[in-house]
Amino acid sequence: MPYLQLPSKLRCSLFALGFVAAISGCGDDSSPSDASSSSTGGAPSAGGGGAGGTGAQAGGGAGGTGASSATGGAGGTGGGANCLDDGYVAGERYSLGDNCNFCDCNADGSSSCTNRSCDSSAGGCSYNGVDHAYAERFPSTDACNECVCAASGLACTRRECTTKEEGAILVESLDTPCGDDPTFTAQAVLDGLPVSDFVAPFAYQTDGSLYPESLPDTTVRFRVVYDGGFAVCRIPNPGQEAFDIEVLAEWITADGAFNEGFHTYLRRNAGGFTDAWYMAMSAPANGLDGSYNPACFDPNGFGFSVNFDATGVVDGSVSKICEADILLTVGSFLYP
Repeated sequence: MPYLQLPSKLRCSLFALGFVAAISGCGDDSSPSDASSSSTGGAPSAGGGGAGGTGAQAGGGAGGTGASSATGGAGGTGGGANCLDDGYVAGERYSLGDNCNFCDCNADGSSSCTNRSCDSSAGGCSYNGVDHAYAERFPSTDACNECVCAASGLACTRRECTTKEEGAILVESLDTPCGDDPTFTAQAVLDGLPVSDFVAPFAYQTDGSLYPESLPDTTVRFRVVYDGGFAVCRIPNPGQEAFDIEVLAEWITADGAFNEGFHTYLRRNAGGFTDAWYMAMSAPANGLDGSYNPACFDPNGFGFSVNFDATGVVDGSVSKICEADILLTVGSFLYP
């Protein structure tokens, strides 16, 4: 199907689910598309932080927990004084702490870091009349439990101090089961992911009937990183248990068109028709850190999706919205 016309109400729903709403951000260690700077000293700069409407993130910059503006922080500019002294090893890629930028630890102890804008994130949620950003934690009104804005909305802990239940379940340990199966834990979801860092051929959709792509095929590096984020157990109905785990991701093409980092989620269902992990990310029309130009009238955002099959096969794609509500495929990959 070359394109899909989306009614405005459906388009808003997709935006609310994070399909084409704004989650943007982070780069490669050697690819020219990974715009970076090298530093032998100085503290990391603060990236984005808390609520700027529904497209803001909570995480603050390096060491911060405050709110970000709607346009986000300035991105990372360098690692610590000496990455080897900080406990990293040469060649290791580590998060700068702003949910977007990453650094590579060099053999001499210096760090080469991406310099992304971190200007948007997943949608947030509202609780007790207050808007909160994605991944922001806040106390429950029962003065006992803790809540968070997850990809699926509000999630709160289930502590014995109260019988109140709100939203999905914010688990307090990666080893806490979701549902009746004691083996279905967030840790098992992370451990079972077939691959977390790979390079695959990336083919642009050059034969589309509307706004076809003109770039030659390239390769894409995709990384998913668990950096100590929260895990939410959702049980809409018995037998439909699922985990949403807060993660960071990087989508980097060798041609420089995409050099994106995302503060997003990894989803895994306990049952269902497919045995797979799923990720959905998005960026606004002006929110890419790569050089890609949608070359269409009235561009309205980008969607990124990745599916990890239990067999080890991974497929992913990038889409763009043109003329406000026409969904078009930009390109796709299949690994291995």
